[in-house]
Amino acid sequence: MQQLSAQLSFDELTALHSDEEPTNQPYAVFRITAIHRDRIEAIGELGSSNLISTDLLCPPEFRPTSLFLAVGDWVLAERAEEHWRIKLVVEPKSRLQRLSVDQPQLIAANLDYLWIVTSANQDFNLKRLQRYLALALEANIEPVVILTKSDLCSEAELEEYLAQLKKLNCHLIHAISTLEGTGLDTLKTYLNSGTSIALVGSSGVGKSSLLNALAGTQQEVAGIREDDDKGKHTTTARQLFFIDSADEKAHGKVAVIDTPGMRELQLFNSQQGIEETFADIHSLAQDCRFSDCHHEQEPGCKVREALENGTIDPSDFNNYQKLLKEDEHIKRRDLGSHAERKHQRSFSKMVKTMNKEIW
Repeated sequence: MQQLSAQLSFDELTALHSDEEPTNQPYAVFRITAIHRDRIEAIGELGSSNLISTDLLCPPEFRPTSLFLAVGDWVLAERAEEHWRIKLVVEPKSRLQRLSVDQPQLIAANLDYLWIVTSANQDFNLKRLQRYLALALEANIEPVVILTKSDLCSEAELEEYLAQLKKLNCHLIHAISTLEGTGLDTLKTYLNSGTSIALVGSSGVGKSSLLNALAGTQQEVAGIREDDDKGKHTTTARQLFFIDSADEKAHGKVAVIDTPGMRELQLFNSQQGIEETFADIHSLAQDCRFSDCHHEQEPGCKVREALENGTIDPSDFNNYQKLLKEDEHIKRRDLGSHAERKHQRSFSKMVKTMNKEIW
């Protein structure tokens, strides 16, 4: 099995399944449902449609797991006595990643939609939503912005929230209330058999409540702090759930990944996603007279013209520049770290050679 490549499709991997009993089957395909420090939870099909949930052993080549494995990944596992050990990771069609404590961290994999959840209260932050949007677009995942707790504001306030959301480069925007049940039927149209969805957003915006409303799961849900109108943190780890599809005749399942709140989201290698998030600004920048235009005092700057005539919101432009500068800084830092590691390896090799010649 050493010749197997991570480029194998899921269909090719499932062809490796045998009709033997689970105790005799040497290989099986699993989907990771949760990742903890000391164990990896997964669900897979063994033998004749025998679905099991189990912990997988993680070999050293896939550690640290935050760099190599994500909830939603498909993996091929091999028998290791009474356990299953990960053999390879199937090349994902999509993967979300962010920067956490100066290290890249995988969030979720193999998604069709990213539900970006915010709430109609003080938590609402358009700049933070733009970060989430860039995260989705960089990974080629369809973003869906969901405004929860619409029952907490007046009709005029709700219209103002929606007007701000319409400024985003996202055509899928929904306002809902899990308490009153409004807007949920629209979201159920996304629940097609075989679809994978991840929910992201700040703590307490209602991700777990939304999951409960759609699937009837029993995720623990906390209330809202009265002093600042922000929700209390409930979800502590990324976890994949399977819920019934909206089509009762299909008898299929939908994979939904609930994630802990991320009030601070630092993007990682996301230039394309940032440019797509601010597509109007990026498009104008391509028409500037100078290719290296900084959009300050240069003549023929189309972006500056748009700012002056009000076509572009200055707040959006400032956030666009801020995100690009962050991304560029991370790239330079990683390039410097790579050069330093390369220099250290060359120096160590030189020292070893000199020692051999001397002794």
